[in-house]
Amino acid sequence: MLVLGPHPDDPECAAMTCRLLMHFGCDLWYTAVSMSPSGVEDRYAIEWGHDSSISLEERKIEIRRLEQTSAAQMFGLARERLTFLGIEEAEGLNSIENLTRMKEHLESVAPDMVILPAGNDSNQTHVWVHQVFRKCVQNITTKKEKPVIALYNEDPKTIEMRHDLFVLFGEESGDWKRALLRAHASQQQRNIHSRGIGFDERILNMNHLRYRLLRERLSTVDGSARYAEVFEIELFDVPSKLH
Repeated sequence: MLVLGPHPDDPECAAMTCRLLMHFGCDLWYTAVSMSPSGVEDRYAIEWGHDSSISLEERKIEIRRLEQTSAAQMFGLARERLTFLGIEEAEGLNSIENLTRMKEHLESVAPDMVILPAGNDSNQTHVWVHQVFRKCVQNITTKKEKPVIALYNEDPKTIEMRHDLFVLFGEESGDWKRALLRAHASQQQRNIHSRGIGFDERILNMNHLRYRLLRERLSTVDGSARYAEVFEIELFDVPSKLH
């Protein structure tokens, strides 16, 4: 199971589903495609109490790396299962170098299942990761001679997606997820300053709205739940000639 996050903090948006899958025996790996230093406010990076000899840009990259590493450790993921590809958004995502790096990484992991953003999204890196994955995935099914299942997760920047799978959870699990999201302290601060709400509450509010949507559709939904992570499912089958 590969969690393919365009940025640090994206894996935590699907943390409950990841915990459930790992509980049932899935071999879990995280990848952060871009470090996205632009997501860290200048003031936060200047006040960051670490190495002052490095540039502001390098500080922001290190902040995001440490935050994602901390969140993954809190989740229970071994450090060697977390990869930072370091793809630069500013240099043009569709460069041959970036496409090759993504292709080689996906083929080296060769996942059976992948969690990644839905393709209809206002964030260009989310869209790029989705598109590159879909270009590469058929090579993986051919080499493995096994299908690959994609779970496209909802993000606050998602414009539209199917709601095929709802993963429900209650308040206790919601508090656990909040703690993971708050490990991204730079994002917590940026969201408070720019949106008037923390990163943790922004994601949990979205999860609560999706649970309410499901309650409106079905009368038999678990009443002890309060939140739902939502996914669109796509199956990439083995090419017919290999059957």
